[in-house]
Parts: sequence; C-alpha cells; structure tokens
Amino acid sequence: MASGETVRLVFVGCGLIARHHLRALQESGYAYSVCGAVDKNLDTAEALVASLPKVSDCKVFTSLADCLHWGQFDAAVIMLPHHLHEPYTTECLLAGKHVLLEKPLAHTLSSCVELMRVAEKADAVLMIGEQSAYWPEVVKAKELIESGEIGQPLFAKANYWESACSAFNTTFGTTAEDDWRCDREKVGGGVLMDGATHWVRPLRTWFGDVKEVVGVVCHPLQQRTGEILASVLLQFSSGITASLYCHRNGIPMHPLPFFQIFGEKGEITIDGDFSGGMSVITINNSEGKRFDSLGGYNKGFSQQMKEFLKAIHKGQRGVDSCKEALGEVLVAKAVYKSVRTRKWEQTTLDNLFDTSSQSEVS
Repeated sequence: MASGETVRLVFVGCGLIARHHLRALQESGYAYSVCGAVDKNLDTAEALVASLPKVSDCKVFTSLADCLHWGQFDAAVIMLPHHLHEPYTTECLLAGKHVLLEKPLAHTLSSCVELMRVAEKADAVLMIGEQSAYWPEVVKAKELIESGEIGQPLFAKANYWESACSAFNTTFGTTAEDDWRCDREKVGGGVLMDGATHWVRPLRTWFGDVKEVVGVVCHPLQQRTGEILASVLLQFSSGITASLYCHRNGIPMHPLPFFQIFGEKGEITIDGDFSGGMSVITINNSEGKRFDSLGGYNKGFSQQMKEFLKAIHKGQRGVDSCKEALGEVLVAKAVYKSVRTRKWEQTTLDNLFDTSSQSEVS
C-alpha cells in the first residue's frame, strides 16, 4: 500500500473496546476510514457508526460473512469473545484482509497453533492487540531499568485488579445476564486469559521469557465458571521472580499499585490508576521522582494502532506478533496445569500441548 493512502477498516465487534480503537485511529496520524461495522446486535453496530467523528457511509453488517462478501475494505479490527478469534481471523486472512486482533491469540492452544499456521502462509498483516506493550508507564519503566536507575532488578509485584462493570462485559451483542466472560469454555479460562494478560506482557517486556510458574486460582462466583481470583509466582529465564495477583469483580475495590519493581538501588512503582502515574525511589534520591503526565494505560492503544497501520503501509508480514502473544496464553495455561498438579510448571508448548492429539495436556 502506498504511503499516505487511506486504509479502509471494518470493526468486527462493536462493544466498549471498539471506542478505544476508534480513538486510537483518530490519534494515529494515518489516513483511514471506518467503512464497515459488524456486530450480531444491529443496535450495537449502529451505535458505533453514530459515534464516528464525521459523516460516513459506513456500512452495517450482522455477520462477518456478509461483510467479506461485500469485501470493500483493507483491514479488520476484531474485538470478539476469545473462542471466535481463530475462525473469524482465519476468514479475514484467507480473504487477504489485514487483521488487528484483540488479545489473547486464541482461547485454546490448538486454536493458537492453527491460527499461527494460517498467519504464516497469509499474504496479510496479523497483529495481536496487546496495548500494554505500548503503555507509556511500562515503556518508561523499561528505559529506567535498562539505564540502571534502580540497579539490577531483583523482584517484581504485579496487581491486576478491576471492578468490572456490566457495560465493560457487554460485547458483541451480549447482556449482563448472557456474558461470554462468565463462560470458561469461551474465555479459555478466567481472569488469567482475560484482563491479566495485560499485566503479564509488561513483566515479560522487562524481564524476558517466563520459564515456569506456580499458582492458585479461586472461583467464588457461581455465575462465572472461570476464575476471578488468582495468585501466581513467575520465574523468568533471567533468574528474576515476580508475583502476579489478579482480582476481577463487580464490587468497589481499594486501589493497589499496578506494578512494583524492586532493584538493588531502588524501586519503581506504577500507580493503580488507569489514567497514569509512576514514581521512582533510589538510594541517591529517597524523596523520589514522579512521572504524572506520561499518558496512562489507554494511551497504549494509540501507539499500537500506529504500528498496525505502519505495518500495512510497509507490507510487513510474518507471525512475530503471534509468537509474542502466545507467551501470555502459555503462562495462563501453565498456571491452570499447576493448579491441577500443585507443582511448578514450565511455560513451554511441549509441556502444555499434545501435538499428537492436538489438545491441551490435562
């Protein structure tokens, strides 16, 4: 695609998360048009079209098949329940459409492997949407670690906590009573396969690959078959250990720091506030330094969208994004195995996936 040429996009799944991607498009600096909206709930799709910043002839569809039959677009932003990731993304890739797919890669390891196989052969960009890799505070923390600001990192604590409202859970035509996030089979698990992936990626960004994990999970809500509570220890190949605490519920919660990174010379803390904020305390500066205007969690969507559009313009291909996103799925699946075995489990595909039967190891 020529530089400066308008990228025509369709949004597949028009729930709340679509608003973040729409804003990211507006901030991307690239020429674009949202020419299609796909959602099985017609009202949801029409509401997204109504929110577009300018008069548009955006077409509305209640099925991806109808949208692909029309075909007048370059790329799809897919924001659907996890169990639909593989089939819908595959359809788009086989039709030659570029795809920005909301995390995770897929809900099962077999679906992950199959989608990576399709992506490897496709003549289109597939980028897995993990905006926490571009979260300004996460990027800044990486810079500080690499510059030696806190010396050698020793340990980290990650707290994923969220009081999730029904509006957040209403996606792709569901209601609070019919919420796909309540279904372990559709999610591929619980919180570890959903919001907590955004906290695993920063840890991997700072410390490298996760070697093994041990953890416990809790299922206190009858209406949610997947876990909403989890406590995990992660051992990285670099030798660093981190703890990950996950709590996703529909009740008010007392704020916890999102991240704390402890080093030989100091500590980095990312505030428990989606609008942003972080501090650094070191041996040489006990009063610390504050960073309050980096942008916050949602700012990561903008840089992610820029990278996606840049890849389309440059004609980039490959499955690096898939391989990176597979890491979060492997961590979650290893924790689930650890819960069953009550032992440390390695986060390798061979340990968690039986290639002969194409199923997750039980």
